[in-house]
Amino acid sequence: MYVLTSEQMKQIDKKATSEIGIPEVVLMENAGFCVYEEIKKDFGDLKQKKIAVFCGKGNNGGDGFVVARYLLEESNYVQVFIFDENVSASSKVFLNILKNLGANIQKINEDVIARLYHERFDIIVDGIFGIGLTRDVDGLYKETIEYINSSQAYIYSIDIPSGICSDTGQVKGAAVKANKTITFMYPKIGNILYPGAYLCGKLIVKDIGIPQKVVDKVNAKILVREELNVEKLYRYPDTHKGDYGKVGIIAGSKFFPGASVLCANACVKSGCGLCFLFSPVESMSVHNFRNPEIITVPIESKNGVVTFEGFKEKEEFLKRLDVIAFGCGLTNSLEVEKILIHILKNFQIPIVIDADGLNVLANNKEAQTLLREYKAYKILTPHYKEASRILSCDVSEVAKNPLDVALQLSKKFDCVCILKGARTIITDGNNIYINILGNPGMAKGGSGDVLTGVVSAMLAQGYSSLDAAKLAVYLHSLSADILLERKSMQTILPSDIIENLDFAFKRVIEG
Repeated sequence: MYVLTSEQMKQIDKKATSEIGIPEVVLMENAGFCVYEEIKKDFGDLKQKKIAVFCGKGNNGGDGFVVARYLLEESNYVQVFIFDENVSASSKVFLNILKNLGANIQKINEDVIARLYHERFDIIVDGIFGIGLTRDVDGLYKETIEYINSSQAYIYSIDIPSGICSDTGQVKGAAVKANKTITFMYPKIGNILYPGAYLCGKLIVKDIGIPQKVVDKVNAKILVREELNVEKLYRYPDTHKGDYGKVGIIAGSKFFPGASVLCANACVKSGCGLCFLFSPVESMSVHNFRNPEIITVPIESKNGVVTFEGFKEKEEFLKRLDVIAFGCGLTNSLEVEKILIHILKNFQIPIVIDADGLNVLANNKEAQTLLREYKAYKILTPHYKEASRILSCDVSEVAKNPLDVALQLSKKFDCVCILKGARTIITDGNNIYINILGNPGMAKGGSGDVLTGVVSAMLAQGYSSLDAAKLAVYLHSLSADILLERKSMQTILPSDIIENLDFAFKRVIEG
C-alpha cells in the first residue's frame, strides 16, 4: 500500500478534478459520507447521542460539514462549531446547506470554549485541520484541541488528527488524540510515523472514488508481505550448503560478547549455508551458548578488543565469503577503524554495517569516502542516535523527520539504509518502505544484533540489498509479534526472537 505526502495527495486531488473531471464537491461529499459511515457502524442508533463537529476553514472542515449533515438525519443533538465563516469555496457549499437545514452552528470564541467544558458529548468529529498544516497550532485552535482531548467523547479525526504534520507525524504545537482516524485513498506519512500513528487511534483507509490512473510517482509504501520477494526462500531438493552463502561476522569483544552471539545465531537460523564468527579470544567463553553450527575464527586481541594485526592474520578467510557483517559489539576503537577501512579498500564483498561499524563512519571521513566508492552491495542499519552521529545532527532532528534522514544516509553512501525505530524505514535512496510490524518488546539491547544477522543471511542467499533488507526487517518484527501470542512485551528477549524465526519464516512462505 502506498503512503503519501501532503503534496502527493494534493496533486492526486487536482488531477482527479482537472483531468478526470470529478468536481471537488463530489470528493468532499464522498469523504464526509465515509466518516459518517464509520460512526454509524460503530454506534448504530445515534438518535440519543450528543455529537459535536468541529470544522476548520479548509476542505477538512468541508468534509466535517458533510458529516454533520448526515448526522443531523440520525441524531436529535448535533452541534457544529466553526472558526470562521470565510471557508474554502467547496466547503461553503456544504456550510450553506447546513444553514438551510437549520443546523445549530456556533462560531468558536473564548466564551464558547469555556462553556464546552460544562457539556458532555458522546461523539466528537475533528475536521479542524487537514493534511496541509505546516505552522504550529496556537490561539483558539490550540484551546479547542485541548478541550477535545479533555472530553470523554469518542473522537473521530478526518484524514489526520488536527495538529499533526502529515509529512512527518510530528505534533505542531498541539494535536487531537483520536480514537479513530478515517483517511482517504491511501495513508499519509503522518498517519504511519509516530507520534502521529499513536494519535490516530485506529486508522481506517477509505476509497472516495479517485481513479487509480491519477496516481503516479509515489515511492513510499507500507511494508507488507505482498512487497516481499519470497522466491529464494523456497528450497529445491538437490541443493547443498554452498547454495545458501557464506557469511563472515566480525563482531564482539570481552565487553559485549553477547552481540556477536546474537548476530551469528540469527544468521544461521535465517538460512545461510555457513556462518564464520570472527571474534576476540576473550569473548569466546560466551559461545558455549551459541549454536554449534557457527564456525568460530578467534582473532588476537588487546584488552579484549580485536586488533588490526590479529585481523590481518585471518583475512584470508574473507576471500571465501559471500557476505561480511561488521560492527556488533566490537567497541569504538582505532583498531576497529583500521579493520573496516582495510576491508573497504581491499575487498568487494556485500557488507552489512551496524553498531561500532557505524561509529567508524561517524568518526572517520576516509571510511565515509571508501564506503561511498564501495561497489558491492552495502546495507547500513543505524538507530536514531547512530544516524545523528553520522550526519552530525542532533538526535531530535532524526526523530522529527526519520524519512528524510534515511534518504540522506542512503544517498550519501549509495547504499540501502535500514533506519531502526518504532517504524523502521528501509530505502535505497529512491524506493521507501515503512515497517508497521513489531512491538515495544523489541526495545531491548541485542535486537539490532539479531536484525544484522538476519539481513546478512538474506544477502548470502542471493537477495539484492533492498530485497534482503525488506525481508529481514519483516521477518524480525513478525517473529516478535508472533511471540506476543504467548508472551508479554516485558519478557520478550532478542534470543526469543531468534528462536521464533521458525514461525515467522513459515508464515511468510505460506502466505
